[in-house]
Amino acid sequence: MGKRRQETVYLSQLEDVQILWPGDVRALAEFVLRSFDAKDRIGNAGPSNSIVKSRPTLHGLAGHFAWITGVPEVQIERQFEAHGLFPGATVEFDPAPSAVSEG
Repeated sequence: MGKRRQETVYLSQLEDVQILWPGDVRALAEFVLRSFDAKDRIGNAGPSNSIVKSRPTLHGLAGHFAWITGVPEVQIERQFEAHGLFPGATVEFDPAPSAVSEG
């Protein structure tokens, strides 16, 4: 059996992925996540009783990056794969650190 593909990629895992300059992929990923959260807040405030939490995949993030920069999407996805990241993985904020209890 092959290695299991990671289903979630956290922002911190994108720190070393670079297309045009250091930190560019992580910065765009954070912007996209914050934008999705803002859009979800607006939608979730509506009359329906459903709560939506939208998240992009790395493939979707590559599409955003390609659209903004003109860098071919396939080149961006190759960079993800070179870092061991599966394009179908969902991008997510890093989990909050656990509260450490003293005592």
